[in-house]
Amino acid sequence: MAEMMSNNPATGANLDAMIGGLGDPVFQTQRLFRSIMDAMARPGTIHPLKTDAQPPASIYPLTAAVLATLADADTSVWLEEALADNSALVNWLTFHIGAPFAAEPSEASFAVLKGGKEMPALDGFAKGSQDYPDRSATLIIEVEALSDKPQWCLSGPGIKDQNSLTVSVLSSLFVSQWQDNHALFPRGVDIIFVSPDAIACLPRTTRIALANPNASDKQEH
Repeated sequence: MAEMMSNNPATGANLDAMIGGLGDPVFQTQRLFRSIMDAMARPGTIHPLKTDAQPPASIYPLTAAVLATLADADTSVWLEEALADNSALVNWLTFHIGAPFAAEPSEASFAVLKGGKEMPALDGFAKGSQDYPDRSATLIIEVEALSDKPQWCLSGPGIKDQNSLTVSVLSSLFVSQWQDNHALFPRGVDIIFVSPDAIACLPRTTRIALANPNASDKQEH
């Protein structure tokens, strides 16, 4: 029986999907949830986090842990094309999270994106309605690094004066897209930026201004 299982490619793929989950799911998801809620309540603040999740290499372990904390069988997840084409990742997420996958960005409760110059536009995701603004998407965007250097000046609810944040790397169109998103309030998407070892959040209530509006946008570097 063991020999038959080891020689069955489908079984091998299923076994690979079973490994690498959160070592203590209850403890880790509770800790991560508190950190995510704190990051949403204090936009732009950077929250270092660790996880022992070991997903396929196409996403950060911390991204997988954030998704495992927030998504479940009642919330749909959309993966950008490069991730959706990775069958090992899809199998891993299916086993460890159990959320259904959305065919279109506009149908998803959560979306996982790679940051960068070619990131999909924000207006393609669910923005909720005036009556049900909670029916909007939360975007989990992987980035190379987060810092409190003053690239962006953030203001709005949860920020006493202003917070500074630099996100590496995003499209030069991101700030204008975010301004359009902010103008939709109470509708609009919310964002969780995930670096390899930390998160920072942008709820739709947050305003972004460039710290040096006369300088060229330095997000693409």
